[in-house]
Formats: sequence, C-alpha cells, structure tokens
Amino acid sequence: MNKLKHIVALFFIALIVFVLVFLLPKTELGSNLVSKVSSKIPQATSTADTAIIDTVPLKDKLQEEMKVIKSNYSKRKQRDVWTLGKGNTIITYLLQAQKFIEKNNGSILYMEELFNIPDVFQAADMDALDKNGDTLKVQFQISENIFKDNASLLSIAFQVSSLTPERVEALKSYPFPYTLLISPFGMANGFYDDLNKILKGNEKKREVVLWMAMESNKLNSRHNKYRPLRIHHSEEEIEETITEALRLLPSAKGIATRYAEQAVTHRKLLQAVLKPAQDKSLWFMDLSNNKLSRVPETCEEFPNVTCRLYAPYNPDNSTLDDYVSRRLKAARRSGTAIMILPLDEKTIQKMDDIQKKAEAQSTNIKNLSTFIKY
Repeated sequence: MNKLKHIVALFFIALIVFVLVFLLPKTELGSNLVSKVSSKIPQATSTADTAIIDTVPLKDKLQEEMKVIKSNYSKRKQRDVWTLGKGNTIITYLLQAQKFIEKNNGSILYMEELFNIPDVFQAADMDALDKNGDTLKVQFQISENIFKDNASLLSIAFQVSSLTPERVEALKSYPFPYTLLISPFGMANGFYDDLNKILKGNEKKREVVLWMAMESNKLNSRHNKYRPLRIHHSEEEIEETITEALRLLPSAKGIATRYAEQAVTHRKLLQAVLKPAQDKSLWFMDLSNNKLSRVPETCEEFPNVTCRLYAPYNPDNSTLDDYVSRRLKAARRSGTAIMILPLDEKTIQKMDDIQKKAEAQSTNIKNLSTFIKY
C-alpha cells in the first residue's frame, strides 16, 4: 500500500513539472508570471552598456589640457619639462593645472614659481599625485616667442563724438567685434541714421554703450546739450535722464563716464546712477582715471551691477602709438587688455596695424561686454 502511495505521489510531481515547464508558459497567465519573475532577476549587461574604464594616464590628459608645445625629460632636474604658449601668466597656468588635476581625483603636492632661467619667459615647478598615488613632476616653461591660440583677449572701444561718411564706412568694414561709446544727447542731425547703418545686421558684434557726461570742473554751458548728470540733480532726475538715453539707444549694454572726475568721488551721485543701472541690467565703467574714485566701494552696494575702472587714451600724456603698443603688450603679458580710442582719422589709419599685430600675437579682439564678463 505504501509503495502505491509513493508511485501516485511521484506521478503527481511529474505532472506538475510537466505543466509548469511545457504548458503554463504557453498560456497568458504563464507569460505574465514568467515576465514578472524575469523582471526581478538581474539581467546581464552587454560590454557596450558597461562603463568604459579610463586608462589614459593623468600626465597625458594634463598635457592635452595645457596645450603643451614641447615636452622633454630633464635628468638633471629629475622632472618633465613642458613648454607652454605665451599669452597666459605662469600663475594662470598653475591654477589651470591644479583645477584639472583635482577634477581628475588627483592632488597637488608642491608648486613654486621660478626666476632667472635663461631664455625662458616665466617658469614654475609642480609636483602632483594622480588618483592611483603615482607622482607627476613637471616644470612649466612659457615660450618667449610662441603664442598659444587665442591666448589673450583685447577689447576695443571707440569714443564717438560725431560720424562722418568716412568713419561710417570704416566702422562698417571692421570684421572684429567692437564697442561704440555714444553720448545719447546733443548729437548732430542724421547721427542716428548713420549709426543704424553701422549696427544693422551686426548687433551681436557691434555693441553700444551710453557715454554719459557727468559732474566735472571741465563742464561749462557748451556741454549742456549732453545733459550731464550733476551733483545737484535728484535721484528722480538722474533716473529720468538715463531712461531717456535708453529710449534713444535701447540696445545699450552699459554706462561709461565722460569727464566725471568729480562725479566718481561723490557717493550719492554714484548711487543715483547705479540704481537705474542695476534695474536696467547695465554695467558701469569709470573712465575718469581719478585715483580717488569711489566707484568700487559704491558698486558693492549694488550686487547685480558689474563695475570696472579703465584709462582711455589720453593725448596729454601719451602718443597714440605708445598707447596702442602698451595695450597690446598688456594683452600679451596678462591675457586681457582694453583699448579705448577716440574715433577720428588717426585711429582709423591705425586700425589695420592694430589688427595685424593682435593676430600675430594670437590676441582675440572682443567687445567690452565680453571683456567685462571675462
């Protein structure tokens, strides 16, 4: 009897296995069950779906990042020597290297700027560890003669007092971005028609800035046509003047001072100018060259306004050639420079030379807004 029970039990087990294996998967219920079970089982991933392990050494990646011109190993110095393009300072290069190494899970052990190395513009030593704990020892040397591509930025702005047919044609012909500082008031008849000829279709490359006359001991009755912003004006009057200026030049990106050596020392006047500048998303540039300017400290009260202080070309203390040469040299050495020139025949004659020299030293010409954000 017991033997018969075992046979029956084995028969039922076999029947259940047959149903589960052969019949149930073919039914809708079976398909749903298999699907649910399968979804909970970890699926094998193909090689294409797995993350690619980065096997490129940090040294090679850093060389690519730094755009190394030449690399060799010095047995005497016991380190790699990398030659870099001129255009950035050695400090800028060190900060670039540090940021890249830390981004790639490495760490800096040592940095030191070096001096008095023959035939080397600037140099520095750097020791670092990669994520595997391997040491990288490099000496950076900036080439004296080779510039990196687009190594530096130069911003060119023209102070526009009037537009002649020759000036209009010259401005239309320049292929590079530039900025026009324009007094919105007191301009001759037909001025805005000529300005539209220059800007039309090139608004992204040719920008406009409000060149606002402000409090100065140089002002007299002849300057009233410029509607200068004076100390005795109320906040409402100053805001109204700036609003009217924007109606005439709605595409203006910022405000630059004209005259203004007294205005920039007067906190309340500056506050009255910077408030509408902030409201209308304009930056502010102090061109007064007054060492007592209170623009930096006052600008801190308006966190959404970017303020800068720059010295435009002044024929009283420099020739045009000297000014241009110094500005190009500044771009070469520090990576950025600004050139603010009067729009006249001398400047127009000089522009071809400026373009060629900038290109020769890999200096990229931009407008003021790009420079201020840099």
